[in-house]
Amino acid sequence: MDSLEQINKTGSAKKLLTIAPYTFLPPSSGGRRAIYYLYQHIGKKLQLTCVSTADNETGKEPLQFVLRQDLGRGLFRYLNPLHYFKLKALVKKQAFEAIMIEHPYMGWLGWWLKLTMGIPLVVRSHNIEARRFKELGKWWWRVLADYERWVHRKADHSFFITQEDADYAISKYAIKAEKTTVITYGLDTAGSITPEQKQAVVARYKQQHQIPAEKTLLFFNGIFGYPPNDEALILLLEQIYPALLQMDPNFYLIICGANIPDQYQHIKDNSKSVMGFVPDIGELFRVAEIFLNPIWLGGGIKTKLVEALAGGASAVSFQSGATGISPFLLANKLKIVPDKEIDSFALAVIEARSTIYKQIPDAFYTHFDWQQIAGKAVRAIDNL
Repeated sequence: MDSLEQINKTGSAKKLLTIAPYTFLPPSSGGRRAIYYLYQHIGKKLQLTCVSTADNETGKEPLQFVLRQDLGRGLFRYLNPLHYFKLKALVKKQAFEAIMIEHPYMGWLGWWLKLTMGIPLVVRSHNIEARRFKELGKWWWRVLADYERWVHRKADHSFFITQEDADYAISKYAIKAEKTTVITYGLDTAGSITPEQKQAVVARYKQQHQIPAEKTLLFFNGIFGYPPNDEALILLLEQIYPALLQMDPNFYLIICGANIPDQYQHIKDNSKSVMGFVPDIGELFRVAEIFLNPIWLGGGIKTKLVEALAGGASAVSFQSGATGISPFLLANKLKIVPDKEIDSFALAVIEARSTIYKQIPDAFYTHFDWQQIAGKAVRAIDNL
């Protein structure tokens, strides 16, 4: 991949080294896509080299950046001091001018390189990690909070995925507002789906799967075995959906995702289908008439909600699950209800029917456009 150094970059002349301490190829989940697509678009503007783990699958995705698989696989990769000496030599040899780390966990390494090589450090936060683990009931969240605070305060700049996360860090971690930039999750899409296209896709799917035309297609997905998604699935199937069907039976719920709990696997009846893992999740985002997001734990932006809206669906979300997505961008296509209010959620689903075939405003696609997001990131790095 080192031949990518020969690509003619436009815009910034900076050379950026990033550290992504976990697998992100193939880009099969929201977190992985958040790294892959940002790097793809930054890589078109400057010379970017990413140091990551050995189990990234290369060769399947054309890369606009150099990928080095130097971090190994085990948990020790987060603490291995030998990484410092290897990356110090790399920084010196290739004359990198800035370092960016994904999440705060490799902050010690980024800070050490900053200190000894005299180049600025950027931390890209996907969540406020300490707050996320506090919500999950982990006793050690305070230790993580102290470390996370230290990393952000040692960094020259911090990228946050939502304004809410940035405000939290400014308040709780005492970092300066001018040292923060919101670099949100983006969409790799050429444009919006029209209401007419949406209607055709939905009608075809219902016909293929023998779902009555009068039933509204609802959709929920996630990677399960992760408590926020597991809790949402239980609440949806045990409380929200039964309450909704009591109010109006003309709905059909589709659920998919890896590692669905055993008690819910392969359920199929005249009102729902639990499909398990689906290779082409994009098809279901385009098919969904209303996307359900009954999540109240976990922090950060819910990438699946962004992608479902981009597929033309209307959506209903708990307030915490809609963080980072302004309803003002969506012309009433996103309805937000208080966390864990079952009846309010069910009523909002019924109300959302009237918005299904309204056009998603162009402002939504502009806000979540990867090219725009990458440009914002490059400008912040150039100013260091």
